[in-house]
Amino acid sequence: MKVGIIGLEPMGEGMSRRLIDNGIEVWGYRDDYAKANAQYDAGYISGCTTSIEVLAQVVHSNKTTGTTPGVFMLVVPSSKIEKTLDNLIEHCVDGDIIIDYSDSSPEDCMERQQYCTKLGVSYLFSGVYGASYAVASCSRIFQSLSPGNFK
Repeated sequence: MKVGIIGLEPMGEGMSRRLIDNGIEVWGYRDDYAKANAQYDAGYISGCTTSIEVLAQVVHSNKTTGTTPGVFMLVVPSSKIEKTLDNLIEHCVDGDIIIDYSDSSPEDCMERQQYCTKLGVSYLFSGVYGASYAVASCSRIFQSLSPGNFK
């Protein structure tokens, strides 16, 4: 499984490290490529990219004939979520899954979920709120991040 994380501040980096410890390949993007590259050198991410577009290409390179969705985790502050989501959604394909770990309000997340659904992309927030098939597809991620709490 390959996951793309946008936002590699302490929370995103910590999530990446847990995922890697559980055998999940994690590619990351952050505005400061030098810092992302240092995180790669330290083994905190499996690889880093210079743009969200390239991150999407890398994650999609793991897809097998439409059976594996691209999974992207947004670990950015709510002040950056709209711009980040707009940038990412341009590069998503039907069936992709976006997991929002921002500090956005539930109302804002519900609006984003409706927007993404219209585009064929599943949008999960607070870890597990969203389409049940998308939650199930990401169960390995959730189990890695919170062992024993997600079945």
